[in-house]
Amino acid sequence: MAQDQENRYNFHMINRLFANKILFLAIIPLVLSSCATINNMMPGTDDESSSEIKEISLNKRLQISIPIPESSKYLTDKTIIFGEGSRFTGVLYLLHDIPADEVVEFYRVKMRDDGWSEIAIVRSDFVLMNFDKEDRFATIKVNRKLFENSTSEVTIGPKTDTTINRSINIDNTIDQSDDPFSIE
Repeated sequence: MAQDQENRYNFHMINRLFANKILFLAIIPLVLSSCATINNMMPGTDDESSSEIKEISLNKRLQISIPIPESSKYLTDKTIIFGEGSRFTGVLYLLHDIPADEVVEFYRVKMRDDGWSEIAIVRSDFVLMNFDKEDRFATIKVNRKLFENSTSEVTIGPKTDTTINRSINIDNTIDQSDDPFSIE
């Protein structure tokens, strides 16, 4: 009888150990995948680590010809530059060692001082600012990062009356076809 109880106890323990192993093996992939998901959601964990980070030299600052916060760095894989000076067009992806609020204030003051007019600002998890100057537009998106760091994505390009008139639904005297892909 004691032997039967011991056998039942051992059988119960073996079943319990087996069930725990199966549960453990089922939970591990879930935990690991949730860690990966959380890692992707956290600020500062995007492609910055795989991209080359470079200092912005004086020559590059002159080529870009817009205000850039001091000690900013740029990501080579995300930055695209066409032209230079007042004809600069492209996207700059910048890293800053200062908080997002300071970057936003910098752009609002320095862009205005450089002759740009602020059109709009939207504040959310990020800050989006729109500026225009003569025949150019600038959109600056500032993202908050961990540890009082931030990034900004500066997009600058030419604007045309046709584009502006279409975006605000002004009837243009030019005959427009129904094809949205026609070039005028």
